[in-house]
Amino acid sequence: MDHVHFKMNLVIFWLAVVGSNASQGDTYEDGNSDKSRLDKVEELLIDQNERIRNLEEIVSNQKIEIHDLKDEMTKLKSREKNRARKLSTLMDILSKAQRPVPLASSGYIGESTMTILKKDVPLGTNHEKRLLQGATAFYAYMDHSEVSPNTHHTIIFDIAITNENNGYHPYSGVFIVPVSGVYVFTFSIRVDCRSQGAFEIVKNAAVVGVVNAELHLTCIQDHIGATIVINASKGDDVYVRTHSVLHRTGDIVSDEVGRSSFAGWLISY
Repeated sequence: MDHVHFKMNLVIFWLAVVGSNASQGDTYEDGNSDKSRLDKVEELLIDQNERIRNLEEIVSNQKIEIHDLKDEMTKLKSREKNRARKLSTLMDILSKAQRPVPLASSGYIGESTMTILKKDVPLGTNHEKRLLQGATAFYAYMDHSEVSPNTHHTIIFDIAITNENNGYHPYSGVFIVPVSGVYVFTFSIRVDCRSQGAFEIVKNAAVVGVVNAELHLTCIQDHIGATIVINASKGDDVYVRTHSVLHRTGDIVSDEVGRSSFAGWLISY
């Protein structure tokens, strides 16, 4: 009988220790059954499992948020790089605009040289004016491809290779006529597989040239373009855009294999 009593005391002591470890300060009232104590232990385990599941869910959500933040950071770095490149191009343009334009290859033209020029060139002709004002010409291309631009969208050729007289603005894609006269303008657009739609060359608000691409039935790339000769007055805007009304599909491609470009030059005052 004493042996049985000893075993019972040992079981009760073990349950008390388990209950004490599972919850600080939790005491069992005298007279509770073993089943009641086991039920409490089970409730504690269920509660702990629920907390663990909640913590795992929080960790999973935080991993997703961290991944999204990294993606956003990568996009922001790319945008900042593009802004820095465009700002550098703009600063180069402003720097060139502040430089004095040489009147002759030898540098400054003095009074004696001007007298000789006036004697050699009859007054009233355009040759003297052309020599004094310098050349006007530009050539620019797109640094990267553009994904499916919408209608009435100005194409920005952001890398200016030639920009004599600083009429072309690579940050906007617009050539602002610096000198009135007759100009040649030409553009070439590299269109992607299954592209469809038209491109316009515009002076101020008037369309002065248009070209169309119909590749929607075949998967090839192609270059389309147009060349025009127009009169333009000082201050006029000339630029290339997608058609103002017709819907278009497909990307504009520009890379080291083939560039989309825009150029123009003055041929007569």
